[in-house]
Amino acid sequence: METKITVLLPSESELSSPKSSPPSSPKSSPSSSSSSSPNDSRKKYDVFLNFRGEDTRKTFLGHLRAALSYSKGIETFVDDDQIESGKYISSQLLEAIEDSTCSIIIFSENYASSTWCLDELVKILDCMKNKGQVVLPVFYHVDPSDVRKQTGTFGVAFAKHEENLREDLERVESWRNALTKITGVAGLDLRNYRDEADFIRVIVEEVSRKLSTPLSSPQKDNHSFLAKLYSCGSATFSVVIFFLVGFLVIAPLFFLFCSKILEPLIDKILGLGNSSHNWQGSQIYTKLYK
Repeated sequence: METKITVLLPSESELSSPKSSPPSSPKSSPSSSSSSSPNDSRKKYDVFLNFRGEDTRKTFLGHLRAALSYSKGIETFVDDDQIESGKYISSQLLEAIEDSTCSIIIFSENYASSTWCLDELVKILDCMKNKGQVVLPVFYHVDPSDVRKQTGTFGVAFAKHEENLREDLERVESWRNALTKITGVAGLDLRNYRDEADFIRVIVEEVSRKLSTPLSSPQKDNHSFLAKLYSCGSATFSVVIFFLVGFLVIAPLFFLFCSKILEPLIDKILGLGNSSHNWQGSQIYTKLYK
């Protein structure tokens, strides 16, 4: 019996026509594609930078943005124009904040004089509370206490805001509340580092670490049990680990020891240790199945 095999060959038109390429996937940065959680995979930007242009644009911000983009491939959003042409920030900026996984707030000397910076801050805190956005406050040549209490240059700026916005004091109060709340979030202070280069390096590492950690749902603590123990002190952490390891090692040995002691008693109760019972059982089995 012969078996016929049919081989299908492509036609000349199929060979000459170019292959259709698969649809391209949306652009994503290395950090968001490889390390971000599913919750933030739809975000357009990794980091939104909130800053006062006249203080940092051509110096600190430029170096930080380059370090984030070139060193770690982190996609950042920066309002390159930052022209305050109106009383309120544009809807594009509000959407950019919502489309970011993380926000870096750079507090500088003249930060509080910008109503746009303060409006962005209020929006960022709203996203942190309701969308679980990661927020990193950065204090650049300013004292965190001035931010929290609105003193120093921040106090001067708010005195002007209250004078110019007498009919919108509720907005000014929302700025004050936002500044007070944001200082309760763990941040980084330039005064604690050797120089700006070292400061930027730490910021980039911290942001990279935060982006590589799966985001929790809003108002949920994403610290593991062991991390909380470690934060209580290395001594406490070591003691807990010692007892956990000891339990995992001793428990099986204790179970084995008990089983050896209880085995004769169990056999006696079940009649497994009686030879006559065993013999009778074997005879019954033989008659039934042999």
